[in-house]
Amino acid sequence: MINLKKLYYFLTVAKEGQITSAAKKLCISQPPLTAQLKKFEEELGVQLIKKVGRNIKLTEAGEALYEKGNQIVELVTKTQKEIKDIDKGEVGTLSIAAVTALGATFLPEQILNYSQKYPKISFRIYDADNHMITNLLTNGVIEIGIVLCPVDTTIYDSIPLPTQLMVAAMHPKWNQHPSQNSVTLKELSDKPLILHRSSERIRAYYEDNNLNPNIICLHNDIRSMIALSNTGLGIAIIPKTSALLNQNKNLIYKEVSEPILPLYANIIWSRNRYLSNIAKNFLEMLQNSPMPLASKK
Repeated sequence: MINLKKLYYFLTVAKEGQITSAAKKLCISQPPLTAQLKKFEEELGVQLIKKVGRNIKLTEAGEALYEKGNQIVELVTKTQKEIKDIDKGEVGTLSIAAVTALGATFLPEQILNYSQKYPKISFRIYDADNHMITNLLTNGVIEIGIVLCPVDTTIYDSIPLPTQLMVAAMHPKWNQHPSQNSVTLKELSDKPLILHRSSERIRAYYEDNNLNPNIICLHNDIRSMIALSNTGLGIAIIPKTSALLNQNKNLIYKEVSEPILPLYANIIWSRNRYLSNIAKNFLEMLQNSPMPLASKK
C-alpha cells in the first residue's frame, strides 16, 4: 500500500526538480528526505528518480506515479473535506414531512434559507397527515415533522410555530352576507361544510355548543378542499395562509372569528432517536429565525 506521507514527499521533489529545494519546502533536512525517497522506491520495487547533477529526473515509473499521485492526493484531500463537511452537517440529505397546510406555506421559505446557507444539502419532503408523520418519525424515515397540535411531548421535542387564522372559502351562492368580512362557526353550522381531517377543535366547538353541523366532507388535502368548495358543494374551513397560496378568484374568503379557532402547529423530532447534524443545523436555523417562534418545549 502506498504511504501517503512518502508519496507527498516524492511529489514535492518531482515538482521542485531538486531534493535540496524540496527539503526546504517540506521543512526537513536533505538526508532524511533522501532516505525516505529511497525507502519509498524499495517499498514500490521501482526506481522513481535519477540524479542529474544537482537536479533530479523522473524515470518512466516516476512520471506515471507523479501523474497518478497528484490525483490520489487530490482525492484524499477532497474526501477528507467531504467527511468533515458531513460531520458538520454541511453535506447530505434532510428528510422532512409536513401537513399540507404548512408544507406549502411555511416550509418553502425555510428550505430556501437553509439551502442558501448549506448548498450541498439535498431534501426529501413528504406531504402527509399527523398520523403518517409520526409513523415516519418512529420508523426513522424522516428526522423532522411539521404537524398540527396536539403533540405528545413525552415522545417528541418540539418548537411551536406562530398561530394561523382560519378562513371560510365559499362559493358566491353561500355568501348570504356580502358586506361582512368575517363569519362565525355558529353562522356556518347550517351550511354544508368541508373540513380537514385534523379539525377536531371545530367539531368539538359544535359539540360543546349543542350544534349539529352539516359536515358533508372530511379531507386531508387542502387543495382538494378548495377545489370542492369551488364547485359549490360546500364551504371549506382552511388556514388563511393556505387560502392565500391557493387563491381562487371564484371563491370568497371570510375570516372565521372564533378566538378558539386559530391553527396551532409544531415542528417536532423524536426525543430518543439520533438526530443528524444536518437536522440539528436546520432546527438551529429555525430557532434563530426572525420569525416569531415560541421557545422550545
